[in-house]
Amino acid sequence: MENNKADLPLVSSDKDKTENQASKKVPFAVSEAYKSIRTNLVSVLAKQHSKIAVISSPNASEGKSTTAINIAISLSQLNKKVILIDADVHRPSIHAKLKMKNNDGIMNVLSGISTFDEAVCRYNSKLDILTTGPIPQNATEIFSDPSLDELLGELNEKYDYIILDTPPINLLSDSLVIAQKTAGIVFVVRAGITTHEALRRALSSANQLDINILGIILNGSDYSKNKYQKKYYSSYYN
Repeated sequence: MENNKADLPLVSSDKDKTENQASKKVPFAVSEAYKSIRTNLVSVLAKQHSKIAVISSPNASEGKSTTAINIAISLSQLNKKVILIDADVHRPSIHAKLKMKNNDGIMNVLSGISTFDEAVCRYNSKLDILTTGPIPQNATEIFSDPSLDELLGELNEKYDYIILDTPPINLLSDSLVIAQKTAGIVFVVRAGITTHEALRRALSSANQLDINILGIILNGSDYSKNKYQKKYYSSYYN
């Protein structure tokens, strides 16, 4: 499948925007923020000698999927080959945000129903998308299967960066299962929504399994009004 998107704008997570508005270019400051995030992530992955990062959040509605899309887009703008995988099988959204079909995807690949080449959507020459596809009842068990290791090994040969959007870590264990096979987790938290306790709980869950915390992204913050909050969260960043 191929969408042929030559110029990829960053997408917005503004809940007041309509679906059609969500694909419009976002302000310059937001674009620059993602460039900074990209620089940090590239550096951290290089130190880990890995290409694979999980994007998660403590709880739902904190903007992780939009952030995952924008990170993948930003990485592809480095002229690098990138794949974004929607592994949030309990609440998939990548296909809807990018206005793509979800008839085939990672669950079919891991179950042996489809090959990777059949399931992947070649969004443009630098960015590929692998949606969830139909969701089986035993999704978490499938992520624990060696088939995911095999797929990630295959993708590691094809791509410069692999970004996985996964469920909120405080709600489901899928993110922890997947993250153990990667360089680690980037947490997305939302100003005014994510509590310190929720973040501490998510960090603790990852630390108990020796999963690397690659960084924490504060979403939806007005820097001029939340200097303390930005400092608090950024203090966790490696």
